[in-house]
Amino acid sequence: MKYAITSTILFAGFAVLALLVVDNTSVSEWDHSTFVAMNHPGGKTISKIMVDLSKYGREAVWIGVTALLFIIGRKDGRKAAVLLTITFLVLIPLGTILKDEIDRPRPVPVSSDNLLMPKDTDPSFPSGHAVIVSAGATILLLRFHRSKQIILSIILAIEAALVAYSRIYVGAHYPLDVVGGILLGVGVACAVVASSKYMGPIFSRIDSMKR
Repeated sequence: MKYAITSTILFAGFAVLALLVVDNTSVSEWDHSTFVAMNHPGGKTISKIMVDLSKYGREAVWIGVTALLFIIGRKDGRKAAVLLTITFLVLIPLGTILKDEIDRPRPVPVSSDNLLMPKDTDPSFPSGHAVIVSAGATILLLRFHRSKQIILSIILAIEAALVAYSRIYVGAHYPLDVVGGILLGVGVACAVVASSKYMGPIFSRIDSMKR
């Protein structure tokens, strides 16, 4: 029940934020000024790390993590992999639909040198990277946290935070795009965890698999 309540609160927060970034000039101006303050690429090494996180920190890392958990993660890992898969399959089309409906333009950095990656052509809110990585981190923190498992979950939560930040650093998203993505991603992840009690047949089949 607590995950369902948390999910509802997060969805409500996402809806309010979506309305504010579209209709509230003061919020949009604050978001733009914060973006300008954060979108200041530093040295070449940091910039390369941020670009790599932005390029590979979503698909490459989280597809790989999900596959490895299912293959070598034993019972808990396979269950987490199933929840990750379900969550991502919900979020990918949902995020695309919401982007198109909200239709917020991408930010324009103050200098072309501050745009470290080719400009995306799809709308800006919510950040698709933040949606996926925050959802993945939430699933692992909630369902893959026994003993040494928590170390991996915390490392991937840090990775998710860095990926989300990298989207502002490289000039691809406003800060509130990232916040919106986190609200949506964590909200759906909590909803999936809340509904996992109805996945008995799936988990029973997983339990019967050879460790």
